[in-house]
Amino acid sequence: MVTGTIDQLTARERDCLRLVARGMSSKEIALALGLSPLTVDGYLKEAVRTLGVSSRREAARILAAHEQLSVQAGETPPQNLGGEPVDLAETVHSGVPLPPKRSEGEPRFRVPFLRQGKQTNDLDPFNRLMWIFGLALLMLIAVANFLNGLGALWRITG
Repeated sequence: MVTGTIDQLTARERDCLRLVARGMSSKEIALALGLSPLTVDGYLKEAVRTLGVSSRREAARILAAHEQLSVQAGETPPQNLGGEPVDLAETVHSGVPLPPKRSEGEPRFRVPFLRQGKQTNDLDPFNRLMWIFGLALLMLIAVANFLNGLGALWRITG
């Protein structure tokens, strides 16, 4: 059943699934393909529906296995949107260098300021809240120390 529906995937859906197989998030895929993260999510949702699976990772595994079997069977390699053969190690040919594949054990801690080649708004809601809480705590400590210093100054002069 799955093999028949793989042919129904669009080129963009296949490109997105290849990048999911590399462990990339929707934002990273969007940056690599020059799309909006919502557009990438739409492509991935449609690919999951087309393949009849429950997750984008499962859909990516199915596509990767299908393309690997096709290459081993001597068929022409899969094509990307530019019409060039896809190097299965690099997955998508674009002017943007792809980030290295993320390992499962790699921490997902991110900082909220601009990093080389990254967008500034790449924090998930939990990390965003943690940074807000941490900064508010630092500000509270700074204000308490300032008021303590004023109180000491008041006692000395008064």
